[in-house]
Amino acid sequence: MEIQKLNWAGIKLISRQKTILLDAAEDFSYYKPVLGDAVEDLIIFSDEIQADYILFTHLHLDHFDKSVIRKCLKKDGKLIVYSGLEVIVRKIVGDIEMIVLDLDETFTENNIAFKPVFAMDGVGEIQTSWIVDDGTTKIFHGGDTIWHNQFWKLGKENPDIDYAFLPVNGVVVNFEIIGLEYSPIPASLNLKEAFAAAHLLHAKKLVPIHYGLFTHEKFYVPQEFDENDLRSVSEEVGQEYVVLGDGEMLVEY
Repeated sequence: MEIQKLNWAGIKLISRQKTILLDAAEDFSYYKPVLGDAVEDLIIFSDEIQADYILFTHLHLDHFDKSVIRKCLKKDGKLIVYSGLEVIVRKIVGDIEMIVLDLDETFTENNIAFKPVFAMDGVGEIQTSWIVDDGTTKIFHGGDTIWHNQFWKLGKENPDIDYAFLPVNGVVVNFEIIGLEYSPIPASLNLKEAFAAAHLLHAKKLVPIHYGLFTHEKFYVPQEFDENDLRSVSEEVGQEYVVLGDGEMLVEY
């Protein structure tokens, strides 16, 4: 499996000559008023990728980019959707072929298995995490989940996870301008929580996502950390990690 980190929380997987996009987004313009000017410093990938499968964890526009679906999904490609989001997604994408899965249900094609599993959204919307397994490499993608009590269960029920892609920016959001009351509680995993979650998932390595690109002094305030913090928490929790910059790749055989 080839794994490439895209913008923010997005990844591209290539396995068995099939291309998979997960939380792949490049149009963040809607969020510019609350996320800041970093939305202009992005990888534009949709002109060169044709995907066999596209998945997303939830419908926040920094994870679900309908323009990517329109441009990147092959004519015979499949949009794989968690059933809790089916009705809304059908209204957005129209007649694109969809594979709809309930929580913990597995769809297998071309010897690649896709499975939505429990997640918890920071502002109470519908969200799932995804497990993708090609028999050689198994990845877990956590979108921008917050801490929850199912990581133990997920780790027991889904052994041999190689890479856990988890958010690490522990962001405090103030979205009162769109009708959400302010809360000082982080709306995604922070660094220590992400390492602990990867540990409970028994993942060989944590891959940090959902950090570094966006910040706003009033509306979007992430937890700051550096390489020393990564090493320190890794040693404290006993969890290995690998950092991928946007555009960087891992190759697993």
